Parts: sequence; C-alpha cells; structure tokens
Amino acid sequence: MPAPGELLAAIAFDGAGLVPVIAQDARTGTVRMVAWANEEALTATLATGAAHFWSRSRQALWRKGESSGHTLAVREVRIDCDGDAVLYLVDAVGPSCHTGATSCFFRRVGPDGALETDDGPPEPPALVLARVAEVIAARRRERPEKSYVVSLLDAGFEKINAKIEEEAGELAEALPAGDAAHTAHEAADLLFHALVGLENAGVSVDLVFAELQRRFGTSGIDEKAGRKK
Repeated sequence: MPAPGELLAAIAFDGAGLVPVIAQDARTGTVRMVAWANEEALTATLATGAAHFWSRSRQALWRKGESSGHTLAVREVRIDCDGDAVLYLVDAVGPSCHTGATSCFFRRVGPDGALETDDGPPEPPALVLARVAEVIAARRRERPEKSYVVSLLDAGFEKINAKIEEEAGELAEALPAGDAAHTAHEAADLLFHALVGLENAGVSVDLVFAELQRRFGTSGIDEKAGRKK
C-alpha cells in the first residue's frame, strides 16, 4: 500500500485527533462496522494491509481480529469529499461484530417502528452468481457423494457443453411464451450450467464481472467491431 503522507494531510481529524472509519465488504458492499482511527492506525493500515483502529475506551491501537481471528484485509482506503470520514474496502474473514453477527448493523426498524434483529444488511441479489460459483468450486474440492456438479465436472466438457446448449434452447423457447416464472427458471438453469463450465475451464466468475464492467459506456456495436478476429 502507499505511504500515508498524502492521506493524512487530506483528513480533517477531530479535536481528539480521530476520524470515523467505515469498513465495507469489497465484494458484497455490506457495511461491516464503524470504528475510529488516528494517524497511527491509518499508518499501520497502509503499512500492513490489515485494518487497524484506535480504541477510545482503552486509548490504544488495535488490529481487527487480533484476538478473535475475524480479520479485515484492506483492499483500498478512501476518504469522503470533506475528508472527515474514511472508508476501508475490505475482505472479511468471519463475522465483524463482537456479538457474532456478520455486520454490526444487525438491527433495523421494522414496519411497526420496533427494532428487529437479523445478521446485517442483505447482500445485493446479483451476488448470488458469485455464491453459486463458490459452491461449485467447493464441490470440486470436497467431492461429496451424489453431487450433480461433481458428475458434470467428471464427465468433462462434452457433457457440460451439451447441457449448456440444452438449457440455452429451453430458454429461447421460454422467452416468447410470456410465462415469467418459467422463463426465470430456464434462465437460472442456463446460468448455473455456464458457471459449471467456467469452473471446469478454470475461469473465475470475477473475470466475467470485470469484462462486463469494462463494457459499460461502450456501444455494443463498437465493442464487437473492436474484438480480435
């Protein structure tokens, strides 16, 4: 990570020399926790890549997970427009709240105004693709008995590609039929088998996400024309 000088100069620390830090899961967008940092904590974070904070109660530097093992590896450090708040984009190991919840924000206001408890803010629906890809990869590693995924991976591309072609055909038939539930079912089947194919090919779904992100702001016609033959 970079040296802290420019970052520290841009931060508007409060009278106690502190700034609030939000830890946000880099992959899911879930806000994991909020704590405080001073110059020492920010410097340690940049130097090690591990989330460090300043404890106001103990008046001491602390690294997230030093006792629990529930660490936060920091991908990026960002500051807001006024320089009075810091954002850590993190890869989290285990829950981030001392209560055992995934996020410290595990209480929400219900429809009747009462506080309700869950595990934290919900993940974006689109993240399910990455979750399914993780399960498929786990099936390859763990090889449980009677696993459909394992049977596909063991059979190789001939069977996987045949299923992809089959599911693509079924989706094409469902699209004009006007049955939203059935169409969604067929689309899910196609996406699932495509993810199995990616796993068998050793292609991370993150590469697919990165490619889709790259195409934003580019005309589909121009993008196709620019592809290598």
